[in-house]
Amino acid sequence: MILTICSIKGGAGKTTLTANLGGFLADAGQRVLLVDADIQPTLSSCYPLA
Repeated sequence: MILTICSIKGGAGKTTLTANLGGFLADAGQRVLLVDADIQPTLSSCYPLA
């Protein structure tokens, strides 16, 4: 399944929604790949890598 979350308006909550949905699905045992194609990527800051 591929889900696309997009909006042309800034500040609409796309990144927050994507991070929360991805985390929820991962906790439910689903395999999740999050791709942030925004010019100003902030999704990667939600899940820092060690």
